[in-house]
Amino acid sequence: MQNKENTQLVSVIIVNFNTHKNLKNCLDSIYLYKKNVNLEIIVTDNNSTDREIEKFVNYFPEVSFNFRNVNDGFASGCNYAAERANGKYLLFMNPDVEIKNSSLELLIDYLEKNENTGIVSGVMHDDKDNILYFYNDFPSESWELSLLMSGIVQKKIYNLNARTEIKKQLNFEVDWFHGAFIFIRKTDFEKAGKFNEEYFMYYEDVELCFKVKNNLRKKNVCIPDFTYYHSTKSSLAKEVSDDIYIFHLNRSKLLFIRNYNFFKRNILYLISLTNVISRILLLPFWKKYNGIKREKFFQLMKILKLYFSNSYLLSSKFEFIKK
Repeated sequence: MQNKENTQLVSVIIVNFNTHKNLKNCLDSIYLYKKNVNLEIIVTDNNSTDREIEKFVNYFPEVSFNFRNVNDGFASGCNYAAERANGKYLLFMNPDVEIKNSSLELLIDYLEKNENTGIVSGVMHDDKDNILYFYNDFPSESWELSLLMSGIVQKKIYNLNARTEIKKQLNFEVDWFHGAFIFIRKTDFEKAGKFNEEYFMYYEDVELCFKVKNNLRKKNVCIPDFTYYHSTKSSLAKEVSDDIYIFHLNRSKLLFIRNYNFFKRNILYLISLTNVISRILLLPFWKKYNGIKREKFFQLMKILKLYFSNSYLLSSKFEFIKK
């Protein structure tokens, strides 16, 4: 690898919502470990209620900040920034991600040498250096069935993280990556249709990877030599995160499975519907929700409505969300 600066411009895109403390660490880590990479950084703020972010214009004068007056989701914020990006490559990063002892040159060099690869990423860790759930196969019947039993799904995640290639730091192909860190050519991003703005959160990363693999016929490749750290769900307030998480996970799943054929789509629909109904039936016995079971019941009924009303599915992007 050459020591001179890589002349291929990388546009780092970060969408912020009430995560200014994480964002500072994120930006610091980029500049600390960018080494010989030529980059621009674009931060798009999705109408944060915490306006501390506005001070960052002075803290990081070399960063391009865009302050929007709407919070319309991760996908929309990313697309907004991508339209203003000048780089050959786009790096989508969450504000609660930090690069640690890694070089972005690894990612650039790989895509420069492998035209048949569409997206590359690294291995995601927590602050204790444990590997986090960062990739998977596209949604399947076996995975949806495992969600009915938490012990099985946790075992599946353990097996993903214990993959031999990760231990031996060998590159390997995956179906999709966590949207916390996605590196892609700008041309491929545009050819794939960008992020689908029907999503508010969740599965927009899965769908982008799906279109890169199935429409562009390119690989999505993990490079274990590259590592990054991630703090999960930092932009969600604790008191509402459960409502937002469960509702939009179900909504986004239903949006994503429209990419499948009629038969597979409906099998996944039925399994997922069974999961929701089981949560409703178990709610009276669920100690986790003691004291708020009435509120939780109404939330689950809204989720159930997603499965029986296509108009509600399409119009509920901002459910539990303040724009």
